Amino acid sequence: MYEIVIDSTCGLPKDLRLKYGLYEDYFHGIIYLPKGEYAADLEFEEYSQKEYFSIIKKNAGKIKTAFSSYDEFSRVIEPILKDGKDVILPVISTGLSGTYNGYIQFAKIMLEDYPNRKIEVIDTLKYGPAAGLLCIYAGINKINGMSFEDNVNWLNKKRYELHQIGVLDDLSFLAKSGRLSATKAFFGQLVGIQAIADFTYDGKTTPLGTVKGSKSANSLSLKYLKQTIVKPEEQIIFVCHSNRYERAKIFAKQLQSEIVAKDVVIISVDESCGPNIGPGLCAYFYFGVPISKDREPETNLFNKLKESI
Repeated sequence: MYEIVIDSTCGLPKDLRLKYGLYEDYFHGIIYLPKGEYAADLEFEEYSQKEYFSIIKKNAGKIKTAFSSYDEFSRVIEPILKDGKDVILPVISTGLSGTYNGYIQFAKIMLEDYPNRKIEVIDTLKYGPAAGLLCIYAGINKINGMSFEDNVNWLNKKRYELHQIGVLDDLSFLAKSGRLSATKAFFGQLVGIQAIADFTYDGKTTPLGTVKGSKSANSLSLKYLKQTIVKPEEQIIFVCHSNRYERAKIFAKQLQSEIVAKDVVIISVDESCGPNIGPGLCAYFYFGVPISKDREPETNLFNKLKESI
């Protein structure tokens, strides 16, 4: 027997954790807000999503985050081990955070007292609800009777097939992360330029390019999804946003008008990932063709679709 445990960088509120057989409790990462240290909350109980991203907007580049402490790790994990169960722990990409390496060390320390148990820490190569989507499918696998080892292997394979495609309309956060020059970010926002991004093979989120105008960006995102998705009728597709709920509804509506999916869920970027993404994200998360190592197919597709609109 085993449990699938997430931390606050996996973006899943309680209703989704329970619906798909994930462990109810989770690790609360640390966020250093202007008021002081704060424990990340997947339910947005202290701040609404709008309030939280307003704080981030006002303090762009100043809010820092950290993964959970060992005490927090043991608070969640030890009761599971005591109950005779193993743990699968998918975490945010090593391309974006030191969480994976930290939890590997925490697991080694804890297993000294539980040598007959297993804790498998998985680098999802994704962030936020994208990592959460992997966890949901792992939960479905568990409900359907998949073994611990087979589920670990499934996660390690499918993480290379999970795409993001969508818009980041506030380029200032890309500039602060070094992925776009401050000059381009400034002039891009003046003329309505919007960055379009997909995941890279090594677990980063880097723009494929930019598009002028929200309608063109919305259209290109859907066209890209249609060219890369595999068996959409069998999929739960996330429409993820950071303080862009109205745009997320547009994304969901345009998707449902052209694609038959098992389910389409609108979900917010979580509090832990929010400071590094900022407000302005609206994207599809879905399974598709394997992500390439050199990014050439993705870039070529983006350029082809950009010419078509």
